[in-house]
Amino acid sequence: MWNKECSNLIFSFVGEGFVGVCLDWGVLKHRCVIISVYAKCDLAAKRRLWDKLLQVRRVVGEAVWCILGDFNAVRNADERRGINFDLSNTHALEMNYFNSFLREMEVEDQNLLERRYTWFHPNGCAMSRIDRILVSEEWNEVWGDSSLWVLPRDISDHCPLLLKEGGFRP
Repeated sequence: MWNKECSNLIFSFVGEGFVGVCLDWGVLKHRCVIISVYAKCDLAAKRRLWDKLLQVRRVVGEAVWCILGDFNAVRNADERRGINFDLSNTHALEMNYFNSFLREMEVEDQNLLERRYTWFHPNGCAMSRIDRILVSEEWNEVWGDSSLWVLPRDISDHCPLLLKEGGFRP
C-alpha cells in the first residue's frame, strides 16, 4: 500500500478513535480512503466517532472506501453470545444507531468466513462480533469481490481479520 509506485498519499487525518489516509492507489490511481477505527465502549463516544466519520465522508466525497477495526458495536443480538444482552432501550438504540451509520456511510459489512465472532472474553464464556471491515460498493467494483477471514487469535482477545481478493483460503 505504501509503495510509491503503486500509490500516492494525498493526505492523512486523525480523530478521536480513528486514523485514516486518502490515497491515489493502483495502476489507475483510484482515489481511496482507508480508515482504522477503535471505538470506545460507551454509546456517546461511539456516536461522536460515527458522526465524525460521516463528516469525513461528506468532505472527501467520491472515493473507494474501506473502514476497519474495533467498532465495539453489534448490528443485531445474534452477534453476541454469553453476554447479558437484553434488548433494552440502550442496546436496541445502539444497534439502530450503528446500522443507520452503515447506511449513511454507504458501506457494506463484509461477511465473516471461518468464525462467527471476533472478540472473546478471557474465560471463553462470552463472545461478540465487534471487529469489522466495511467497504463501499465502489471498492468491490475496483478490486472485485473479496472474502473476510477471521484468523485464530493469539495474545489478544480479538481475532485478526484478513481481507482477501476472491474466496481463496488464507
